[in-house]
Amino acid sequence: MSEPIHIIGAGPAGLTAAINLAKANIEVVVHEQNDNVGLRFNGDFQGLENWSTKEDTIDFLASVGISTVFLCKPYSELAVFTPSGKRHLVKFQRTLFYLVERGANGESLDHGLKEQAIAAGVKIVWNDKVDEVKQGKAVVATGPKSADAIAKGIVFSTSHEDAAITLVDNRIAPKAYAYLLINGGKATFATCLFEDFRSERKYFESALNRMRKLVEIVIREPREFGGFVNFFFKPVTKGNRFWYVGESAGFQDGLWGFGMRYAMMSGYLAAQSIISGESYERLVQEKIEKILEVSVADRLIFSLLGNRGYEKALSIVDKLEDPIEWLRKRYNPSPLKAVMFQIAKRWYHSRLIDKQCMHVDCDCVWCRHGKGAHGAQA
Repeated sequence: MSEPIHIIGAGPAGLTAAINLAKANIEVVVHEQNDNVGLRFNGDFQGLENWSTKEDTIDFLASVGISTVFLCKPYSELAVFTPSGKRHLVKFQRTLFYLVERGANGESLDHGLKEQAIAAGVKIVWNDKVDEVKQGKAVVATGPKSADAIAKGIVFSTSHEDAAITLVDNRIAPKAYAYLLINGGKATFATCLFEDFRSERKYFESALNRMRKLVEIVIREPREFGGFVNFFFKPVTKGNRFWYVGESAGFQDGLWGFGMRYAMMSGYLAAQSIISGESYERLVQEKIEKILEVSVADRLIFSLLGNRGYEKALSIVDKLEDPIEWLRKRYNPSPLKAVMFQIAKRWYHSRLIDKQCMHVDCDCVWCRHGKGAHGAQA
């Protein structure tokens, strides 16, 4: 190509696209508004889920051109506390998720992707906030611009053994869950909210107090963090010049909020579309759209359970021979899920909505209005 491909944002989706384009000998320039990767995180632990498909996440990463040169530890046990305080230890026959660290340090996912991009020949321009691309093509990977769920938490040091713990109770995590992830003397605790965002501090303090009563743990040097996710599709291309990836396109797991696999998948698909000329919309429809629609339908079902429903669901899980198969079936399409998805689109309303411009055929990377905007709109 005579002109470089511009990647707007150095998150997992953008860097995955950059790595694959560079490996195809296409010139790539990544524009990152900060002076390093991962700076909207504070070293918190997150999970690369391993339950929505039969393909193991390590194999998936290899299939989209990513080497696991970062912390990527498998967890196959999950302790779940119900609203009554009952502890359920759920053991899975395969890895449930791979723990990764977010941020800029040497073991983080973000740093590992940055190093792979640089090694592939990608040019990264730091402190470069791009609002328009006047010429050439761009992959837009600027993250979420609206909030369908938020998380409030702390990272800290501890002597507690490695563990993955979840608390479900609408009194501390409305329509969602709180979680504690511990690895190598470091820990992340947070509560997630799908409603009543303005009360995040109240819910977080209640969740932290509950966790301390249920888990004997020493918290040292706590540091706060927070974030939000967006799981409704937006148009995914514009004018054969812009490809939207990750949460810029709303690619996020609507049920539990484990969206990194979808972010990297979308970056890979955008790169393949640019390399081969295949339709990005079609690739997204085949590889991402259906499973995310199901996750949004399941989100509505989960939100209707309530605390009694959580207790009942965990009593069912206790009796399962292989809980991972039960989890995977939650992502299987069905006529009921199709109906629930249509209801969910009308039920949920994103917060913090970005007011985008209404120019026609504009060069604004943020704008999906006007002629040439294509893709699913939920």
